[in-house]
Amino acid sequence: MEKPSYTSRRALLNLIIGGTLGLTLPPLRRAEAEATAAPDGLSPPESATVTAVLDGDTLQLAGGGALRLSGVEAPKRDLAPGDRAMAALEKDAATALEALVGSGSLMLRHDIGRRDRYGRVLAQAFSADGTWLQAAMVDAGKARVHGDGRNRLGLTTLLALEAAARGDRRGLWKHPAFAVRAAEDPKLARLAGSFQIIEGKVFAAAVVNGTGFINFGADRHTDLTLVLKKPVLDRLDPAMLDLAWLTSKPIRCRGWLDLYDGPRIDISHPEQIEALET
Repeated sequence: MEKPSYTSRRALLNLIIGGTLGLTLPPLRRAEAEATAAPDGLSPPESATVTAVLDGDTLQLAGGGALRLSGVEAPKRDLAPGDRAMAALEKDAATALEALVGSGSLMLRHDIGRRDRYGRVLAQAFSADGTWLQAAMVDAGKARVHGDGRNRLGLTTLLALEAAARGDRRGLWKHPAFAVRAAEDPKLARLAGSFQIIEGKVFAAAVVNGTGFINFGADRHTDLTLVLKKPVLDRLDPAMLDLAWLTSKPIRCRGWLDLYDGPRIDISHPEQIEALET
């Protein structure tokens, strides 16, 4: 395939930013974040009543069920057992969510996946005054973005809010457990089994036998690799399918870090990858 010109690559990048691959827009200003609109495409609103705040991303609902705020993850003690700062962040996130919930009356709007593997309701949640809970939590640094392949609506907006919060070191972004890792860090493998955000310059990228590979070094046995299987590739613009245009570009990625022939993240949805080059 002929390598796209710079102009065509920029046009493709604009398409990607609009949702083709999910690479995010520049961070929103604080004032914009306070009035963040609900994502388009969600289901019609359904009313729900909260009886308890279980933690910074989970609510007990009237009737006995639980609501897991879709697309975000609040700090948990398990991320740094015995660490007082992490325990404080967990408490702060729950307190912030409780304040947002207010009277306990919420409107829930769904994407494709309505339940998680534990049977909890998954939804974007809105308080009685219309505040989008996920956006408010991310903007305040009380939660980070942790999406999935089924529920993508709103992730690009949340990622922009997260970038602004991280740049200002709000809330959880002061804690080393949430640090953005360097792709070239030789100790990256020690973080296997955890959710990580990683930045680096792409060494090589290509689609081989129907699977996309984005490598951050010459040795795939030791260097970080992102793997994009067919369901993710199917969401890309056809002009992007060679992935080679990413070579030498700085990107940020996120996901569960595993060890499989070296550090690896399986990409389940395009929003896991963000372009850092303007």
